[in-house]
Amino acid sequence: MLPSSVIKEYLYSKFSVNKVFGEEFTTNSFFVDDDKMKLSINMESGLWQDFRAHENGNFPQLVAALEGIPYDEALKFLRSKLFDSPEHLFEISSVRVEMQKPAKHNAVSDIFSSFRKFDLRKTDPTSMTDRLAKKFILSRKLHKFDFYISKSGRYHNRLIIPYAYNDQEPFYFQARNLSLLGVKYLNPSREVTGVKSSDILFPYKESSDYIFMTEGPLDAISLQLNGLNATCTQGSNLSRAQADQLKDKQIIFAYDNDDAGKAGVAQARNMMLSKNKNHFMIAQLPSGVKDWNDLHVRCKNSKDFKACVTKGLQEVDFSYEVTEALD
Repeated sequence: MLPSSVIKEYLYSKFSVNKVFGEEFTTNSFFVDDDKMKLSINMESGLWQDFRAHENGNFPQLVAALEGIPYDEALKFLRSKLFDSPEHLFEISSVRVEMQKPAKHNAVSDIFSSFRKFDLRKTDPTSMTDRLAKKFILSRKLHKFDFYISKSGRYHNRLIIPYAYNDQEPFYFQARNLSLLGVKYLNPSREVTGVKSSDILFPYKESSDYIFMTEGPLDAISLQLNGLNATCTQGSNLSRAQADQLKDKQIIFAYDNDDAGKAGVAQARNMMLSKNKNHFMIAQLPSGVKDWNDLHVRCKNSKDFKACVTKGLQEVDFSYEVTEALD
């Protein structure tokens, strides 16, 4: 069991709107757009239930959902952010394996069957989800990519980004929040996908010799829409499984230009050095540009986009076909 002091500290820091009855902490659902205080968490056991979205689980699962990270990373998060004594570390490490499993077990394809392919030409003007999805896609110039939407359940009011090769069944997805409530991304769990989310790469052109490595799928999609081979690592950390998949590629790091992105480049480079005989490059965003989708929106066409990318290439450790690929 987790210490109640840890549970309380996290809940009070995360939810400004709440009601407390004894050991029951009640707040608004984070799975769906709701202000009826339907999420209840026991501050002694950490067990929770969302009566609006019909979801429940243990406390690390709740943290994983709120932070948009896999279960094992939620455990690490709790250790690093909230614990300061060996006793606490021991207690969280003792959470039983069977308690780590989510309440529901579905394959990705089963979950995906409940989503609807989003068609900009057939949006429902009375649907808030449709209106938000249309605004999101058009404002980011992503109308050439096939998105899906979910209007109920855990992924309610979210834009679904499918991970699939060609016309094959999706093997993974990310659910991007369209409202201001809840975490930005929700991902299917390891029990659903069969592998850790941190080991999955966004689909890319495997036959290409080079690849741009981004943090998120929208950045990878933006590069792909401009004719560049790109993938994303779901964050700024590269796992060993991801590095194994990319070991034969010429890597161009295209992480965000913030502290997390810079640290991610250093971590990923060290990870790849043991597997990849090639050298590496960094694609630097122009000054004042937030991310690769922002650059995609600002540029008039792919030629201008590629010119910005070429100009921002740094740390040229190899003379390969990368520049030629951008021409």
